[in-house]
Amino acid sequence: MKLVEFSTRRPVSVFIFAVAAVVFGVVAFNDLATDLLPDITYPSLTVRTEYEGAAPIEVESLITRPVENAVGVVNNVVRVTSSSRADVSEVTLEFAWGTNMDLAALDVRERLDMLLLPADAERPILLRYDPSLDPIL
Repeated sequence: MKLVEFSTRRPVSVFIFAVAAVVFGVVAFNDLATDLLPDITYPSLTVRTEYEGAAPIEVESLITRPVENAVGVVNNVVRVTSSSRADVSEVTLEFAWGTNMDLAALDVRERLDMLLLPADAERPILLRYDPSLDPIL
């Protein structure tokens, strides 16, 4: 009830306050940075390893599980998912938001370099997802 009384007794003050709020809103809106496609770095890395001539079970036991065990202990890893297909192993690491992905990739690469894989297997490739390369529909 006091707000109504104040508003009716001092209409000029209320009007000036409302105009000031609108002016501050317009200034803030103009300074608001917007971008159609902002730069986003998704906190995920994928380790892809090719092992020619291997069945999915062999890929899982000889490639996927050792890679998971080696890179699954990297700092800030939230989730590890993997896929083993004929000739290919993919292990995806999801990190906590705010993780420095350059340092995380370096740590993962160091752990992959220490890993012993079969001689026929290719060297693991470290992939990063870049949403700016996706086509716009």
